[in-house]
Amino acid sequence: MHLSLFFLVLLHLLFLFFMLEAPTQAQGKSLVSAIFIFGDSTADPGNNNYITTPFKSNFSPYGRDFANHVPTGRFTNGMLASDFFARYVGVKEYVPPYLDPSLSIEELKSGVSFASAGTGFDPLTPTISELLDQGARKIGVVGLPPMGCLPVVITLHSDNAFTKRDCADFFSSIARDYNSKLQNQLNAMQIRFAKLGSRIAYMDIYGPLIDMILGRKYDFEKSNSGCCGTGLLEASFMCNPKSYICPNASKYVFWDSIHPTENTYYLISQALQPTIDSITKN
Repeated sequence: MHLSLFFLVLLHLLFLFFMLEAPTQAQGKSLVSAIFIFGDSTADPGNNNYITTPFKSNFSPYGRDFANHVPTGRFTNGMLASDFFARYVGVKEYVPPYLDPSLSIEELKSGVSFASAGTGFDPLTPTISELLDQGARKIGVVGLPPMGCLPVVITLHSDNAFTKRDCADFFSSIARDYNSKLQNQLNAMQIRFAKLGSRIAYMDIYGPLIDMILGRKYDFEKSNSGCCGTGLLEASFMCNPKSYICPNASKYVFWDSIHPTENTYYLISQALQPTIDSITKN
């Protein structure tokens, strides 16, 4: 596991996005002219379709609930949280992959995702302020999820993965500790770059996800296994056209053993709307 206090890319629900400020907007309106996503498989809309890697999802049953049932390369049954963010701020319907050779200049200018499934950590990233130099002023950094509650983690760290599927709190406690440190670091960055007119915010996904998993606020039927296959270990090529698929993915927190369903991503995006508002509006 690789961690950085500014930008981290892990296997799970993690990405960074920034938004370029439009020249003029009415009071109270969104100042977003473009959205750019950085991250891993939870934010990859299909970049891995264009590179040599075993980590792909451009085949069914991925994309089962996407428009026209197309497996775009998103590691879920439909849309990602980043797609919902883009719709919410009014930039575009879906965030396309940067590597898609068919993208127009206008598509590239209004926002793309650079996320790639299986991405690792580059030590140079925490020392790069180039995003600010290029005009990024609205930056959201997503924290870690309750990692001990991911189905694959439960499977690998349970005494009996078939009968006792409780969260492994040791891993979730690491996420909580990390998120606390991340918030402190981002607060310091906000103070440092406030003179540039920047707004840098921590985006909490731990809270909404743990509420879904523990059944505190949302009506999910299954939270400790995925919809695809057994839901215990399958992801990427292990979740394939021959796999069993649950009838209604919206009743599941997770699509496969790692990645959330579209419904989960939607609820996460809803929970984060106040944070997005705080950094994108006057």
